[in-house]
Amino acid sequence: MKSPERNRVCSVERAGALDISLRKLLQNPQKILKPFIKEGMTVADLGCGPGFFTIEMAKMVGNNGKVTAVDLQER
Repeated sequence: MKSPERNRVCSVERAGALDISLRKLLQNPQKILKPFIKEGMTVADLGCGPGFFTIEMAKMVGNNGKVTAVDLQER
């Protein structure tokens, strides 16, 4: 019997838990993205949530670059 499909979107109330210091040690955005993002680029963060990667992307592209962040949730 097939189980009912669950809503797999992280709630806004729980999204803050994704932005913790321990996560930065385990999933360092600078280290992960460095081979792909350079200063001056225009990049997209799809499913950005609270912006864990978005903020680091913005630092990497600098003042001449642009980051567009998109998420399912408005808040």
